[in-house]
Amino acid sequence: MIIWFIFGLIWVSRANLVISDNQLHVFTVATEETDGYLRTTRSLRQFALNYSVLGLNTPWHGGDVKNTVGGGQKVRLLRDALTDFKHDGNAIILFIDGYDVIINANAEIILERFYKSGANVLFSAEGFCWPDNSLAVEYPVVKSGKRYLNSGAFIGYASDIYKIITERSLRDEDDDQLYYTHIFLDPVMREKHKIKLDSTSAIFQNLHGAVDDVDLDFSPSEHRMRQVRLANLAYGTEPVIIHGNGKSKMHLNYLGNYIGNWWNPIDGCVACNEDLIQLNSDNENDFPFVVLACFINSGTPFLDKYFESILRLDYPKTRIGIVIFNRVEPHAVKVEHFVNLMDGEYHFVQADSAISLTERNARDRAVDICLESGCDYLFVVDAEARIDFPGTLKTLIEKNKSLIAPMMIRGEALWSNFWGALNDDGFYARSDDYISIAKRERLGLWNVPHFSTIYLIRKDRLSLLLSAYSYNVKNDPDMSFTQFCREKGFFMYVDNTEKYGHIMVSDNYNPLNRFADFYNIFQNRREWEERYLDEKYWDTLNNDYQFELPCPDVYHFPLFSKQFCKELIAVMENYGRWSSGSNLDSRLAGGYENVPTRDIHMNQVDFERQWLNILDEYVRPVQEKTFIGYYNKPPHAIMNFVVRYKPDEQPALRPHHDASTYTVDVALNKAGDDFEGGGVRYVRYNCSVTNSPVGWALMHPGRLTHMHEGLPTTRGVRYILVSFVDPLIQSVLSQMSRVSDVNYPFEAGRTFRQIRRLIELSKEMESDGLEQIDFLSNLLMQRQSVEEVDLADSRLASLPEFQTTLMAEIDMEVTSVFGKLIEMVIHCQNVCAELEKDLNTSNWHSEKQVEKSSRLATPFWPAVDQLQMWASEIVVMYSADLQRRKSDLDVLFVDTLTPLTKMTQLKQNWKQSAWFEQKCNHIMACVHYLINGTLDSFIDE
Repeated sequence: MIIWFIFGLIWVSRANLVISDNQLHVFTVATEETDGYLRTTRSLRQFALNYSVLGLNTPWHGGDVKNTVGGGQKVRLLRDALTDFKHDGNAIILFIDGYDVIINANAEIILERFYKSGANVLFSAEGFCWPDNSLAVEYPVVKSGKRYLNSGAFIGYASDIYKIITERSLRDEDDDQLYYTHIFLDPVMREKHKIKLDSTSAIFQNLHGAVDDVDLDFSPSEHRMRQVRLANLAYGTEPVIIHGNGKSKMHLNYLGNYIGNWWNPIDGCVACNEDLIQLNSDNENDFPFVVLACFINSGTPFLDKYFESILRLDYPKTRIGIVIFNRVEPHAVKVEHFVNLMDGEYHFVQADSAISLTERNARDRAVDICLESGCDYLFVVDAEARIDFPGTLKTLIEKNKSLIAPMMIRGEALWSNFWGALNDDGFYARSDDYISIAKRERLGLWNVPHFSTIYLIRKDRLSLLLSAYSYNVKNDPDMSFTQFCREKGFFMYVDNTEKYGHIMVSDNYNPLNRFADFYNIFQNRREWEERYLDEKYWDTLNNDYQFELPCPDVYHFPLFSKQFCKELIAVMENYGRWSSGSNLDSRLAGGYENVPTRDIHMNQVDFERQWLNILDEYVRPVQEKTFIGYYNKPPHAIMNFVVRYKPDEQPALRPHHDASTYTVDVALNKAGDDFEGGGVRYVRYNCSVTNSPVGWALMHPGRLTHMHEGLPTTRGVRYILVSFVDPLIQSVLSQMSRVSDVNYPFEAGRTFRQIRRLIELSKEMESDGLEQIDFLSNLLMQRQSVEEVDLADSRLASLPEFQTTLMAEIDMEVTSVFGKLIEMVIHCQNVCAELEKDLNTSNWHSEKQVEKSSRLATPFWPAVDQLQMWASEIVVMYSADLQRRKSDLDVLFVDTLTPLTKMTQLKQNWKQSAWFEQKCNHIMACVHYLINGTLDSFIDE
């Protein structure tokens, strides 16, 4: 009776306790300071919890708990620690695992919820009966929530917990969760110590098997450090102790980017200002020694800009050693130039020949070099990474993380150097916050499962990363590396607090083409603009810019750099097929040029697509500022060419009007140095422009007002770029494109639509086909490299099937590309067959008697029966062209030994003949005006 009275007093006193932070004592077990441990203890400090770490820096004897049972050592350590608490009836003990738990509340909230549970000891709960599934039937049934005990986190009165952990004997290698499970399943012990499970996650959240149950809650909170909370959507609760048990550790990393007061909407990144290193010494020797490893693994655009970005790093060069691994032979000259130029500037600069190495061998070698040189950090910078912020290296070191990457984005897309999540196969998956991080809407340090391209490794991690790139040879080296880090529990952070730089697009880049950068405007516009636009061009877009007007309505402005002009001349001279300068020109519709020059068209050197984009992006904005009121986006131009003037070839050009709305004329070389004489004279105004600076453009109206002539070149060679923008034919086609696809009253209308369709299809096939051929060339180059590499001395020597498997995968890709190319050709052939059928069954001549007009018999505007003949010729010639392409593909597909040498020829044959689009456009314009009965006024225009 007395015993029950005393027990009742204890129970009443416990139920009516005033909550005091001092009552809560937190214990955790950790034998080493891992990244997970540091995160757990940080969260404890954030919420001012009193905690003790048991077993730190002592050997672990508790078994391989990551892969099997174990953990009894945790019970033994806790037993020893609670000796002083064994008779304390008021002290509350909170036990948590030391490596995968985050606290998200203070003692007051934790204690309040514990008292509300009515338990003396409250264990976290999960949905799996582990490690002995046979015990599931012995568990009490719960009304709601999870049914099974998890020992990763529990809370209770010290005296009760002490009696539980001393109830039975336990070895260090035994399983701690099994121990607590047997105690809980004992009805006497469960009742005696009022042991309960937190089945609905009022306090504890075990994530394994419950990731979909939870989400982050960003709604405002009265607690400053709890602006981000975890909501359990399944049970409508808000757990405050989150345990990343089992396979849920990666999701805990995601949640840990917010909870534990890591980041919140009010303060931003709280953790970003913690544990920083200050590098502000005037003594260079005080700076950490960094080995900067440069990796050139594939053809890389604007490689010189890559080396320039490294040179601009704001860090003592004497404290940097550079090692370059180049696996691309055509880049060897630029690498050698950089090494020779920087010799003596850095602690060391060396180029390790990586031509014969695999990428993963080269990356493993960089780790070895760093360790051998006694480095403090290894800074990995792939050639695709372009560092824009000079303080990048210094800032990353000051963040004081063992693995950290500066966030970089590729182009205008959301493709970056990190992944926010992984799918079940270990590949990319988009996390809920990926876009917010990639767009820098949220700034901070983000724990991610994968990064690549550019990152910093601290020396305390390096010795643990030996052969990490070869850890999983079935994956790419970077994926092998990050898989190794994840499985070892190494946190990888990406930092987006600064605009560190960007990533280049190197897809389908051919380093064997010395003009590859010149053509690279679509893939890497920023680098292209920096190299090829005049640095003063951007001033012309300012509202207060004063354009030079050397003659009436002739605007003179900076457009291109000297490098652009130099390379364009080189492209044209390398092509070398300058026109004859006579009136007969097979490149033009009708084959007649009224005012001939010695020139090469942009479409002959495959630069027309780039040039039309240049007109739209850089010329059109200037035109709209100068010729106010005229607007046409995008501008059209079918006559874009480079003219060559030589005293003994064609020194000058007679007076003429341009067939354009306005004309752009760019000086490509320097008067006085490269040539003498030259220039342009506007006849109506008797006004001449000579000595135009290299890269500067003249822009003037085309027809009617600005008849002009090319003045004689008396010495040397003069080059100019000319573009007839928005010619009459294009305004007609633009008008036609807006015509709805109705049934014309003439048979010619149906054929007109078929020709339009053929033009659009041929353009699409040319663009897509050339892209596929470039991809095919790269695949064949990869296959050749894999086939020739000798694995005998590499780490892959023990995997004889590796080489064969990789070649088989490449062959499958090659087969797929060939299939796509053949499908394109067959589709076009079918359209040609439909058009040929229409032509054979229609008679344009009988539809309108306009052929009697003598004006139709000119080389420019043929009679209507001639139009039908032209259309038939186009179909026959284009059909033959398509068949030739298909035959080339069939031959190459069978010839698997030497296809690489024939890729250039295939690409050349795939390009659309200049006559095709010009003749089609010519027919379309004439048909349109024939149908509308306005051909005479058309010719007058």
